[in-house]
Amino acid sequence: MAFMSVLLARYPERFVWFSTKGEAEPAWNPHNIPYAVCPSPQRPARLRTLRLVLAYFLWPVFQALRAARFARRNDCEVVLADLAFEAVISGRLAARFAKLPLLVNVHDDPVSRLRVKGHPVWFLRWYEKQFAKTLRAARRVGVISDSMGEVYQQRYGVRTTTLYIGVEKEKCLPARCPDPTRQPILIASLGSVNSAENWNLLIPAIRRINSQSGGEKFRILHIGDLNPTLARPPEVEVTGWLPEEDFLRQLDRADICFLNASFAPEQAEVGLLSFPLKIHSFVQTQRPMLALGPSDSAVVRFVLKHQVGEVCCQPDANTLAAAIQALVSDSDRCQQTLESLAELRESFDREHFFETFETFTGRDA
Repeated sequence: MAFMSVLLARYPERFVWFSTKGEAEPAWNPHNIPYAVCPSPQRPARLRTLRLVLAYFLWPVFQALRAARFARRNDCEVVLADLAFEAVISGRLAARFAKLPLLVNVHDDPVSRLRVKGHPVWFLRWYEKQFAKTLRAARRVGVISDSMGEVYQQRYGVRTTTLYIGVEKEKCLPARCPDPTRQPILIASLGSVNSAENWNLLIPAIRRINSQSGGEKFRILHIGDLNPTLARPPEVEVTGWLPEEDFLRQLDRADICFLNASFAPEQAEVGLLSFPLKIHSFVQTQRPMLALGPSDSAVVRFVLKHQVGEVCCQPDANTLAAAIQALVSDSDRCQQTLESLAELRESFDREHFFETFETFTGRDA
């Protein structure tokens, strides 16, 4: 929703909104964008095959017919489909029924999202063919990261445009390196923790460093709500949900920003293609990043490509502890990291995102 919220705030007169999910709360539509909704019906929970047929074979046709009527009624010139779940099918059909050009955008790889849910192989094969068909039918394909674009070009033969909302430069925090003389040094975790195993590596890693230093040199600052199933030892501080002003105040406490991708083999595709929105908050923080995950995961590749921190590509607490200490002990390297973060702030600028979106939609053509 963050992606569309940014666009709706900038271009309220250029959008009408057709939702394939539930009725939107009024707070989600503060600009009173013309709005319609066609959520999927309640699905039989125990009859998986029937549920899939209803949700992905039959209902998307009905959604597309209603979306096409809505588009014609509002004199739309193009369909922009956010590809997730059944919208992979209904978005393409809506553009066809309305006889409009199709633009698509992908935030999370929809095939991977369904694969981890354990759906049957026959369905996943069919769904990936539908996804490829939609990408190839689109006039332009937007993706959330360069790494996703590279994979889609190789896998589906489509050219892509990276559409990442970026940061508002004037809201970026003062850059700084971790101060080895100050305690505690805070490692910031943000939002959902996508790997319990990695969380359980981070905690013993800082305990090892703390035991060697003879004090509480490092702590974890989790900004947001923490899943109650995750460990919450004394070294972890949890803020809970925060309004924007308090969120930025807590973010400014961070010395190191923690990113991670699961090492589990079944999560390999997710790690390769996922690019968490929390990265733009960490770019805004202007503090060194620490990425824990496989070497081909998007977060590790991002940190290495832009030289904005350290990575750990082994699921080992000792190796992770060494990466954390490297961020603190080498001041010259940290200064180079801050210079790279300053460059990243420019390339991930929000205004650059709007310029790219203008080109993507053909408004400037």
